[in-house]
Amino acid sequence: MWGTRGGSTLGGVAFPETKFQAPRLRADTVDRASLVGPLITDVLSVPLTVISAPAGYGKTTVAAMVFAQIGTGWLALDPDDNDPRRFLTGMATALGHEVVLDDDPDAVRRGVVALLNAIKSDAVLILDEWEVITAPEVAGHLEYLVDWAPPNLHVVVTSRHDPPIALARLRARGQLAERGPNDLRFTAAEASALLGHADLDRILARTEGWPAGLRLLAGSGGAGRMPRSGDTGVFDFLADEVFGRQPEDIRRFLLETSVLETMTAQACIAVTARDDAPDVLDRLTRIGLFITEQGNAYRYHPLFAEFLGRIRNRRPHAELHRRAAGVEADPLARAKHLVAAGDTASAAALVAEVGHEQLRIGRTTSIRRLLATLPTDHPGLLVLQGDLAFGAGNLTEARAAYERAGDTPDVAARLADTLILQGEIAASDELLGRALNGRIDTAIRVRLLLTRARAAQISGRYTAAEDAVAQGIRTAAEQSATTTAAAHISPTLLLIKGAVDHLERFVAAARLEGLAALHSDGIAAAIAMLRGRLDEAATKAANTLTGYERFGGAPPFTGFTLAATRLMSTAPSPVDIDPLVEDLRTYAVRLATASFMYPNAWFMIGRALWSRGRLDEAQAARDMMDTSDGPTGSAPVITLNRLSLDGLLATARGDFRHAAAALTEAVDLEDRLEVLNIYGSARIRLAYLHVTRGKTVEASRIAQPALAECARTPGRILVEGKAATAVLRLSSDPFAAALLRQLESPTPATLTAREMEVLRLMVAGATNKEIARRLVVGEETVKTHVSRVLRKMGVRTRGAATAHARDLGIS
Repeated sequence: MWGTRGGSTLGGVAFPETKFQAPRLRADTVDRASLVGPLITDVLSVPLTVISAPAGYGKTTVAAMVFAQIGTGWLALDPDDNDPRRFLTGMATALGHEVVLDDDPDAVRRGVVALLNAIKSDAVLILDEWEVITAPEVAGHLEYLVDWAPPNLHVVVTSRHDPPIALARLRARGQLAERGPNDLRFTAAEASALLGHADLDRILARTEGWPAGLRLLAGSGGAGRMPRSGDTGVFDFLADEVFGRQPEDIRRFLLETSVLETMTAQACIAVTARDDAPDVLDRLTRIGLFITEQGNAYRYHPLFAEFLGRIRNRRPHAELHRRAAGVEADPLARAKHLVAAGDTASAAALVAEVGHEQLRIGRTTSIRRLLATLPTDHPGLLVLQGDLAFGAGNLTEARAAYERAGDTPDVAARLADTLILQGEIAASDELLGRALNGRIDTAIRVRLLLTRARAAQISGRYTAAEDAVAQGIRTAAEQSATTTAAAHISPTLLLIKGAVDHLERFVAAARLEGLAALHSDGIAAAIAMLRGRLDEAATKAANTLTGYERFGGAPPFTGFTLAATRLMSTAPSPVDIDPLVEDLRTYAVRLATASFMYPNAWFMIGRALWSRGRLDEAQAARDMMDTSDGPTGSAPVITLNRLSLDGLLATARGDFRHAAAALTEAVDLEDRLEVLNIYGSARIRLAYLHVTRGKTVEASRIAQPALAECARTPGRILVEGKAATAVLRLSSDPFAAALLRQLESPTPATLTAREMEVLRLMVAGATNKEIARRLVVGEETVKTHVSRVLRKMGVRTRGAATAHARDLGIS
């Protein structure tokens, strides 16, 4: 029952198979064709159908009837699906697709988009028992899914109440089908087929067609004193009639097995100590005593389970829970049984052992509920509490839990991250130092070292930062922890002088897959740009962003780095920059709280616009840079970039005095930087000013140190685009000449960024079909791009286009 289903993983851990299985319809199920036929027509005509009614109206049975005819995927919801990641992964699995999500808050929304893009054929997804969903975020993702659903996707929701989404808007647009209690009530013909009762009119009047009441009445022997239906009290009255008519051994079996949320033959044998439990289950299913079959497992109807629970709780039942715990496969359900049995110590130990893995697969609600019943001073449970608080953004609560959890390396890593986010860099570094001096496993050591590098870089201790990067990467390479390293390498580490060499060796040697490979490729793209391989950088950044689409999109910070790499790598090329500017602008807005990145994004945008002569837009970008300074290690770079853009704009306006003052100050600041200026070279910008003023000797003098400094990072000169071209023309240095050739290589002047991507893939030998797959577009779209590329390059064949591209150095 608890096994692997194709694609049914969140972080590599399986869901229970019954989550994706519709209840099996019994042979004597009443034919409800008059309800189901029109419902199927409606389901296939709108993106959302809601079947909403109180308990006992047969919502799940009707949905199962629909599923039997047109269903593609079934998802039985449970409280853990209040975790948005688990909810999305469950939907994708039910539909036969896969999504892999990182820890970014926007990953789920991007995952919904990826899922929508993956649905190519007709699909009907049924979400059963929505009433267990209480998280507004999950309701929001359902609403987004429905709003943007392709015409071939149809979602059916069953619930005791309407889901809290914009149903009125969908209703007004004709995009919603609904069924309520009046629709679900049994008709006279359906009731007659179930009961065959002589007093049918009176029964229907008393039950008002309530399916649960009629089903119980069928087993109770008559209407008798039956009160009106519609609430739990009435159900209990009828259930008691049916329950009382069962033999004593069956009543005992029902009560004992009611402690199980999901029943299997083995579990029932263990709890009841009856070897004939499988036969009893089969008999109860055949007589329809509010038990449903899902694969090899069974469940009581929620109303009947609640009724049995009220009777069971009148007598001791701890031993039943102990037996159930002994055979329960789901560790959290096992812990719940242990708590009910009074063994909180064993439950606490179990939750501490499996809790992190269960959180990773999205079972947040179950963990929270269990923690509320368990000791509050257990170290392992305190770590879980801290992780829950950290994930919710409550750093104060997370820190308090971690500080009480004990002085262990894994706790130190968590607490250090929390302290960095709270701005307590010194305290974080001290904690990391203590943890690194202890005996810790390789993965924790690599994580601690890379966290320490980030803390040191933020606080301006660059030698310590480089040492930590080097040690972390060396440890990862020597002890097979490259996946851990890839997950914790921050792009900001490229600011550390010397870190580029370490990171370059890492990405060259690492053999990674999935998200880890994409993280590594993102760093490799930025390194290629710094090394001066701009075409390679642009292509790798674009391909990496495309690769992330399979996982719902790139995390914001990684996406920012990739978008910045693409934009800066186009500096020598006259491609259309607007889409690239928009991409970076989008990530900049999402990272607005990271003040040390936000202004630098606007510098890159402003410089790109300046280079195209779009001075008003460039000035607007410069105005966006006026935010608060970032941390110690980043504020000088922000100031340098502000001064530089001021100087470039003043140069364009002919205000040479202002330009000289701003750019001279920028160069002075750059000379004192202890970090690598990955955004370019202030010296080249100042030299360009002197070229513009006709002072070529002064321009050459100012530029010369930049040529020496950038010998191993020539990309810092190349990203200056037209400024670098003007300056390099003055030099006879072979290195400068090589850079100038790269800048002046004639490139198809009118190709858009997307057309350049298509051209590079053509040069690589990709077919239209392969290009479509890589760029996540249709083949007809690729054909259009190829036609435009040929026309703009003045050639007639793909072969001529690729040959010309190679001549231009495009690869």
